[in-house]
Amino acid sequence: MSAAMRRDEHNPILTAEDVPYPCVRCFNPGATRFGDRYLLLVRTVAEDNSESLGLALSADGRHFVVEPEPALVPAERDRGRLNDPRITRIGESYYVCFCSDPRDGIKIGIAATHDFRTFDKFYYSEPDNRNAVLFPETINGLYARLDRPFTRWYWLDRAYDIWISYSPDLRFWGEHRRVLSYRDVPWGNNKIGPGPPPIKTDRGWLVIYHGVEHPDGTDTDWQKTYRAGVMLLDLDDPSRVIAQPKAPLMSPEADYETDPTRRPNVVFPTGAIVEADGEVKIYYGAGDRCVALATSTVDELLDFCLNPADYTHPISHPVDPDPPRSRHA
Repeated sequence: MSAAMRRDEHNPILTAEDVPYPCVRCFNPGATRFGDRYLLLVRTVAEDNSESLGLALSADGRHFVVEPEPALVPAERDRGRLNDPRITRIGESYYVCFCSDPRDGIKIGIAATHDFRTFDKFYYSEPDNRNAVLFPETINGLYARLDRPFTRWYWLDRAYDIWISYSPDLRFWGEHRRVLSYRDVPWGNNKIGPGPPPIKTDRGWLVIYHGVEHPDGTDTDWQKTYRAGVMLLDLDDPSRVIAQPKAPLMSPEADYETDPTRRPNVVFPTGAIVEADGEVKIYYGAGDRCVALATSTVDELLDFCLNPADYTHPISHPVDPDPPRSRHA
């Protein structure tokens, strides 16, 4: 892990044992401040592999209590799959981007809420797409979204990249532009995708994202390593990358990240909360089975972006710039 990041001593901060309803794994949480509390929407998986989003609250951002029932459950069209939420507050509303798996393809959805008790699922994308997150304010009068459209078939044109699009109303999206290609990420030869909501700074938008590396670039078996990275985007034109360090921000090293029980070597950032003093709490899924917390500061993340020569991090495998691919989600 780079010097810009610190794992919390209480990790993992949530496991399946902390969920009061049937659950075998909980991970990949969306995060926000809600009133005077920290709030997580956590991906929870039951024995039958059905998924829902659990609501967890905390006074300090480290010790969470999960509510007795899921906050958001799959609709019939979701076919039991509702996962990987990102929470963005815009004005007085909270918007939850999530991934769904309806019969006609993998899609991203958006739900709106004011109280995290009732949700209006008002948008589903075209297939195939996932890992969506909204910017916390409009840009040039339009809502903005990062996502990762993709193809599941290796013989088709590849699209495992992070894209941006804009909308006047969160329902109709256009002006699609690629922001970052997996080819530009030395530790992301399998795929990349956006993480928590972008963080606005006076130097640009800080975007934490994930990259997936496979020894031979394919997805034929579980030899993948998920890492976290960060880049800096232009404030007025966030399709323009100002800085993108070639080294990852965080790699799986702790036992709860490398645990082979489910999927070893996974760090998957999905939530970030910026404190008044500049500290950034980054919530992530570890090993596809628990929730962990790492901390940094806005200044440290900016420094990591703008002065990458000051940081080093080994990569476990050489990267094929044009690897073969197979079907995957």
